[in-house]
Amino acid sequence: MGKSGAAGPLMTLDIDRGSGAPLHFQISEALRKAVTNGQLQGGARLPSTRSLASDWQVSRNTVLQVFETLISEGFLEARVGDGTYVKRHASTGIEVAAKDEHTPEAKGTPYPFRGLSQRGKALIEHRLGGLTERPTLFMPDVPDLQAFPIRSWLRLMNEVSGRLKGDILVNVSNAGYEPLREAIAHHLRAARGMIVDSRQVIITTGSQQSLDLLARLLVDRGDPVWMEEPGYVGARAALTANGCSVLPIPTDEAGMNVELGRARYPTPRMILVSPSRHYPLGATLSAERRQQLLDFSRATGAWILEDDYDCEFRYRGPSPASLQSADRDGRVVSIGTFSKTLLPSFRLGFVVVPTDLADDFAKARAVIDRHAPIMEQMVLAEFMHRGLYSAHIRRMRSLYLERQEAMLTMLADWLSYAPPDFERVSGMHFVLPFREGVDDTAVARQLWEHRIVSRPLSMYYGGRNTRPGLLLGFAAFRPEDILAAGKYLEGMCDLVRHG
Repeated sequence: MGKSGAAGPLMTLDIDRGSGAPLHFQISEALRKAVTNGQLQGGARLPSTRSLASDWQVSRNTVLQVFETLISEGFLEARVGDGTYVKRHASTGIEVAAKDEHTPEAKGTPYPFRGLSQRGKALIEHRLGGLTERPTLFMPDVPDLQAFPIRSWLRLMNEVSGRLKGDILVNVSNAGYEPLREAIAHHLRAARGMIVDSRQVIITTGSQQSLDLLARLLVDRGDPVWMEEPGYVGARAALTANGCSVLPIPTDEAGMNVELGRARYPTPRMILVSPSRHYPLGATLSAERRQQLLDFSRATGAWILEDDYDCEFRYRGPSPASLQSADRDGRVVSIGTFSKTLLPSFRLGFVVVPTDLADDFAKARAVIDRHAPIMEQMVLAEFMHRGLYSAHIRRMRSLYLERQEAMLTMLADWLSYAPPDFERVSGMHFVLPFREGVDDTAVARQLWEHRIVSRPLSMYYGGRNTRPGLLLGFAAFRPEDILAAGKYLEGMCDLVRHG
């Protein structure tokens, strides 16, 4: 493809045609300053003189005169047959305006009206700590990136790109691409036993946006919300940032303790629960507590927010049906994501809402950002309709089970630790519990010195009573690598709590 004369940056100049100063002088000075302060970077190709003359509404001769001046001064260089470029080393980088010595910042005091809102502060307070999120041993909850069927995905991407024309470019539903909503509804009916049709499925850009959307639409500022203790940090951040009063409900090997929650906080507006696999401890909500939760919701009118974040990866026994499948009152809202099953960077998720709220959620979705990127939605729809998604899940289950077995062997050999049976049923990580008083954050940072990544268990607690430990992931790593890395954990034998 040939070069276009209109290529290059769009440059806005403040030309004062009434000042009496020659136009070529004003333009030369403006470009000289743009090069000096780094607005125009060294090596950047400028548009043709004809294009710039049109942009600036001046004669082409004026632009030619400007170029000749700046070339002679060493700011620009002409390349025969290629165009005019900003000369390398002419740009010194973006200038930062010097602060007036009388401003509060210069005196070391914060400017009184400069700062985040209370909601903004709450939003960032619960971010994850400063460790890397790259798939490094033993990073929790990262899928195997090498196992992603990239060739099939690229083939589908090439195929569906030919359909990106006409109405589909401008007429996507606020609730999402309809074929994808149908594919998700079909998958949820078959795999999760859910009672759902495509109208109830709202496509989002991931679980975090889903949580934020639900917090905005279903609860008001100050409303009490039950949340599992410990629980997902991102959920706590979304709820807190939207002004909810987050109430920690203890969790044990049977999941959220509903009776204890009812005794402590009898009037929640919403209940956030991960019934298939509690995050991060790994328990499945028992049948008795599921029924207690549904009965409590019916009696109080509380919404139940069901987060099935990695229910697909179950290795022992059948997967329990979703809470939504047993809901007869339309009080359960479910969220799901593809970041655990496909790729962490694949930002698509969904919310399943009661039928009578579907239109309202679609309208609210439009206010936030209209809809998720259409290309990704189209490819995922084909991926699911053709059975490739189900095939991928089956393959990952087999792969992750092998890696879970390697993790169990490693923990037994190096730490003499065996996770409880309920933790082995599903998931992508184990929790290594520590004795009371151990600083799990310090231990995690010590492991990082050996390039071993973990997450401290204490960070998932919202209340005062925390328990130390580490989350150790296994899904993204080869069995031989898991076994070999056990030597870095050997020194923690005395920290581990058994039983």
